[in-house]
Amino acid sequence: MTKKPNETLLDLVFGVIIYGIMLEVIGLLVVENPLSYSLGLFLGCGVAIFLSIHMYVTLDEALDMDEKSATRYITKQGIFRAVVMLVAAAIGMVVPFISFIAVIIGILGLKIAAYLHGVTNQYITKFLFTKGR
Repeated sequence: MTKKPNETLLDLVFGVIIYGIMLEVIGLLVVENPLSYSLGLFLGCGVAIFLSIHMYVTLDEALDMDEKSATRYITKQGIFRAVVMLVAAAIGMVVPFISFIAVIIGILGLKIAAYLHGVTNQYITKFLFTKGR
């Protein structure tokens, strides 16, 4: 990808990272098994970052297609993202040293990052993009 990084994508990634750090600090003070919680949160936040990048790439590729092909492609990719989330949740349920709840909380980081998009853009991404201009 030789294109300029997309500000919205960076906002989502930074938002998930900030959300993950905040919940890691809070969770370590509250949970009984910090290792399990940390592994689950790390997995969930990793999946959230993957999902945001995958959505960006999917939409970027779909814009070069005709309407019917783009609709089919976006649908397939949406199903793929749902399967990725289900696999991550299943890992949290099956593997005893990974917290299922923390995986779900981490995946929800993508939703929280979308809500915090304006704040992240104003204080982080805009600063990075205007630096050196």
